Amino acid sequence: MTTAVQEEPCTAIAPPLIRQQLENLVQDRIFRASKRSVQFLRYVVERTLEGEADQIKERTIGIEVFGRNPSYDTNVDHVVRTAAIEVRKRLAIYYGQPEHRQELVMSLVPGSYVPQFSIPETEEQAAGHSHSQPPAVPREEAAPLAAASPRSWLSMALLLTAVAIVVLAATAAAWTRFHPRTAQELFWKPVLDTPGTVLLAVGDAPNGPPTLSAGSSDQSSALPMVHSASSAVVPFADTVTIARVLGTLEVHGKQVVIREERKSSFSELRESPVVLIGAFNNEWSLRLTRRLRYSLALDPDRHLAYIKDSQHPEARTWAWGTNQPTDRQGAAGTPPLQDYALISRIWNSDTGRVVVVVGGLYTYGTEAAGEFLTDPTLMQSVSKAANLGDPHRNVQIVLATTVTDGTPGPPRVLAVSSE
Repeated sequence: MTTAVQEEPCTAIAPPLIRQQLENLVQDRIFRASKRSVQFLRYVVERTLEGEADQIKERTIGIEVFGRNPSYDTNVDHVVRTAAIEVRKRLAIYYGQPEHRQELVMSLVPGSYVPQFSIPETEEQAAGHSHSQPPAVPREEAAPLAAASPRSWLSMALLLTAVAIVVLAATAAAWTRFHPRTAQELFWKPVLDTPGTVLLAVGDAPNGPPTLSAGSSDQSSALPMVHSASSAVVPFADTVTIARVLGTLEVHGKQVVIREERKSSFSELRESPVVLIGAFNNEWSLRLTRRLRYSLALDPDRHLAYIKDSQHPEARTWAWGTNQPTDRQGAAGTPPLQDYALISRIWNSDTGRVVVVVGGLYTYGTEAAGEFLTDPTLMQSVSKAANLGDPHRNVQIVLATTVTDGTPGPPRVLAVSSE
């Protein structure tokens, strides 16, 4: 049942009531799952209550809420539009629940970021409106309507339904045309469009650096081996990446199952979309990328873990020394270090499932890769180089990050492959 509302200007409703309703919304589980939606809603409501609704513009929100540079390109970075869509969706879900239908209503009119506030009608008001309807049509005029057959009503209902479907389809087509998907949305689309849960398999902490498989003299075909510790410990950088990926998937309504990599069988990888976190601490990451253009490799003679380019197998440009100290990386007074990461979206034509691999040569690279994958602005930089819209293509992105005082810097794109 649709709840009728009385539209009233903002000034007709006491600001404390509006702020109380704002708290009800952001504390509800529907909004708590999205920090971005909470930030957006708080900002536009407070600016409106302060009498600055005319200052609520896309660029202003991008700068003041999402920390964008004042000169950022709103045609490329759609963070504000995406956040507004999320907020409208969450508001619709919230007010669609029976227990919230008599609460003060907040809404965002499509095409605007200024919130509207309204008070639902009480049952007495709704009853009063029903009693104040215009006089009934005289009996002789109403007779033809009363004589209409059930079949006529059914035909009319079907016609109206068909018209509604056409209008919705046209609206969706127009939205797609004038609001193209971001690179981030296109990258994750094969995962999001697959029904069911997403398996997030986290690499086990290795017991020392990886080694080549026993008896492998040919480094070009040898598979690095992971030596798992007796107790699984997830590095901090991997935890940050897990949280970022988990938030991206859950905000789109996907249910995620998190599991240790060594407890994930190949049959499970065939049953649902999979996201693998970790590189040399995740055996599946090593195995599933080895036949692609870019893969994870070792050079034991030079004590290097590196990202291998099959078109230039001799290169060791994207490498991390396995024999260097693991603490105080890039500390003050020492040269900054470079870590590298590999992101792969792999399509399995046999099972119709997609696997996403996110891993750095060391933990800094993994953290930088997680930041890249969950930031629409950063991902937009690969939109032209990779055919992200084709879910059947294998997409790979090689990243670099400068480590200073043990902290990775912003990720930089070094290479992109789409095949």
